[in-house]
Amino acid sequence: MTSTLLHDTSTDSQEMLALLRQLQVDSLQLLDQVRPGPDPSPAVGVNGKGDNQKHFDIAADEWIRQWLSDHFESGVVESEEQTGAFEFGSGEQGYRFIVDPVDGSDNFARGLPLSAISLAMLPRQTSLSTDGVIYALVGDTSGPGAVVAARGSGAYSDRQRLHTSETRRLRDAFVSCELNHWAPDTSLAELMRTCSGLRVYGCASRALCLVAEGALDAHVDVRSRLTPESFLAASLLVTEAGGHICRLDGGALGPFQSLQDRTTLVAASTKELSEEITNALAG
Repeated sequence: MTSTLLHDTSTDSQEMLALLRQLQVDSLQLLDQVRPGPDPSPAVGVNGKGDNQKHFDIAADEWIRQWLSDHFESGVVESEEQTGAFEFGSGEQGYRFIVDPVDGSDNFARGLPLSAISLAMLPRQTSLSTDGVIYALVGDTSGPGAVVAARGSGAYSDRQRLHTSETRRLRDAFVSCELNHWAPDTSLAELMRTCSGLRVYGCASRALCLVAEGALDAHVDVRSRLTPESFLAASLLVTEAGGHICRLDGGALGPFQSLQDRTTLVAASTKELSEEITNALAG
């Protein structure tokens, strides 16, 4: 992380990023109210992906939709917790908001660290892809910490501009890998053996933030289970911080037809490291 300040961005970007920070701060009161106690939080339903919903997923989703409709004139909100889009305002203008109200919900349910509100903003008529995201928020659910980005203006944490590490070799890299509901194959085992260190966090958006911040050198998800709401916002953080993000085969992430589409993901501090990871996993 460098000392480059947010005032280097345009006025419009400053205002939008300040608004996204306000969303994160405002959400904390609601999240504290619905935060589970020591007993496991029971499922109350199933979302469109077939994942269990907890009461806090639904409460946070409803709160975000209301907050967005209070602070923007018009738009459409798409969330993993809803089967249909929520439109507000009139006309076809405004933004397309892609929301994961509690990314890392298993962590949140058990009181573990690393969960987030993830929100990506695209022009309303733009298809779902990493290239379409123009503003992004990954907000901490446990305190006033927001990582935000504006396309072409950088990624920021606490008003400090972020930069990925300059790590180019897998043998020097600290890597996080998502393993939930999946058993590693031999190629991933080789990657684990080669890298300098391995971590498993259970929250895609926060793991990608750590790549953007330079704390991690890469994040890998090869399960073909990851859906767009979990990474669209954080993908902009990575690329605006100087990193590279792609599918396991090296291709671009998207366009996707819906939030039910699944993909693989490799995010790295440099393109060279990304290529070494994809080559290692292809072998």
